[in-house]
Amino acid sequence: MNWIDIALVGFLVVCLASSRLSPMYGFLIFITAVALLERLPFDTVLGLLADPSLIAVICLVLFSNVLSRIGWIRRLLFSHRTKAGVRTTLGRFLGVTSLVSSVVPNTAVVGAFMGSAANHPRHAPHTLLMPLSYGALAAGMLTPFGTSANLIVVGQAAREGISLGVDSFFLPGLASVILVVAVLVVAAPVLLRKGAQRLAGEQEFFHVEARVPPGSQLIGRSVIENHLRNLGRFFLAEVMRGDRVLSPVEPTEVLLEGDILVFVGDVRYIVELESIDGLEMMPKAAGRPHENILHAIVAAHSSLIGQTLKEAQFRSRFDASVFAIRRGNARLSGKLGDIRLEAGDLLVLAAGYDFAARDDIRGQLHVVETSYAGPTNLPPKSAALVSAGFGVFLILAFTEAVPFALATLLLLFFALAGKWLSERDVKRTFPFELVVMLWGSLVLGTLIAHSGLGTTAAKLLLDTAPGAGPVAAIVMVFALTWVLTEILSNVSAALAALPVALEIARLIGAPPDAFALTVAFGASASFLVPFGYQTHLMVMTAGGYTFADFLRVGSLTLLAYTIGSLTMITFLYF
Repeated sequence: MNWIDIALVGFLVVCLASSRLSPMYGFLIFITAVALLERLPFDTVLGLLADPSLIAVICLVLFSNVLSRIGWIRRLLFSHRTKAGVRTTLGRFLGVTSLVSSVVPNTAVVGAFMGSAANHPRHAPHTLLMPLSYGALAAGMLTPFGTSANLIVVGQAAREGISLGVDSFFLPGLASVILVVAVLVVAAPVLLRKGAQRLAGEQEFFHVEARVPPGSQLIGRSVIENHLRNLGRFFLAEVMRGDRVLSPVEPTEVLLEGDILVFVGDVRYIVELESIDGLEMMPKAAGRPHENILHAIVAAHSSLIGQTLKEAQFRSRFDASVFAIRRGNARLSGKLGDIRLEAGDLLVLAAGYDFAARDDIRGQLHVVETSYAGPTNLPPKSAALVSAGFGVFLILAFTEAVPFALATLLLLFFALAGKWLSERDVKRTFPFELVVMLWGSLVLGTLIAHSGLGTTAAKLLLDTAPGAGPVAAIVMVFALTWVLTEILSNVSAALAALPVALEIARLIGAPPDAFALTVAFGASASFLVPFGYQTHLMVMTAGGYTFADFLRVGSLTLLAYTIGSLTMITFLYF
């Protein structure tokens, strides 16, 4: 064990946990330091970029762009023609989500289904969106390729001579999914009922900005004289005057040319502000009709995070103007253009006619409205061919007729050859940040295994429970991985915990495949807090959830998931 290795791992954990540095840059610094300090041979560090599991993740992420254009997948989600109750709707919803998420990256599933759930005609998004995220996460454990963490664990386990296939994941995954879906169908409507009722009676409060332009009739008159004190749907929260922030705004405050007025209110009634003579919305959505007003959520790994709208050149980049922002239940202060965006921020956009065709939308924003068509659906014949091709891929994957990474490469080639995925699509949706983070996670796992940190941690864990049998050891490994995944990403948690788990298996003489499988399930047990998994951030603001909502529903879901997975793993191996 080397203190330099401990310091490097500690640095990475602090970077990922504190969010002061983007995960991509944190991993890049970590990788560079490992190579420069020669903690691992440079050829080894570089060779991890060609890891088959990493290649498989990239191919599946790129192919998910094609799957999202198959119309029949979305149509399976809800039947709007029947007046089904909330539990029936949830059952159907989670059943479809589970089937799709078992073979498609769950971020893509949540992104594709979120609009339908958020705009369901009979049930509140508060009741549907959190179960969507939880269901997709749990269902990814049905197969070894349902999550990126599964793929990485399977690949690293194979390096140690441990084979984890479809049969390894299916039964523990099925037990987990059945219990998780049952808990969500039975308990979620009850636990989320008060929140849904509260949100139904509330306005959609957003931070909205308007300007007093030159020549405005508002200039030289007070707030109360301009009738801005008693608006029906909006409240004047601040006046930005140069570098000064006037808050609270006094009724006698006289407005000046160039003043920026910050309102808080319900954007569904934005026409109330637009009808005030002498007031100009910021930014001005000239020529953008109201039917093009959309809600969009900043993606978990978006390059927009940490940037202001101006720095991101949002308007020219997306052909859309942001005129309101909501961040959970927090009230935002200051100029709209000075607010640094965070993952999960809900933006109200006045979209231009070219918005849907812009390259940068996918991967940066998740558009919530079902009225937003997004990428054009494939024609029926093309959709049938893509579905058939994906079916062949699944057969190859389940039967292990060819190496999984090769099967994903063939799938990607099939999409490119059929021109359902263009070269331009590949360039604009290539998951560069994800690749860096997966590469860094592989370096992390390799460093822990080679440095002896895994052996030291394994002995420390066993020392806390002398004489622990294999079942107790399995529980300890699951708990360790779960704690790590709530702090780090699921892949990083899995690769950090895997060397420890395999060493514990060696020390107590237990089957190593059981412990590797436990790590995979522990890495996807991030149900308790909204910041532990990217799909939870995607639904948090759109569903109007609080931290307490995640604790209430997440604790029961985590309990069901843990009982299902660990019971089946111990039954199969011990």
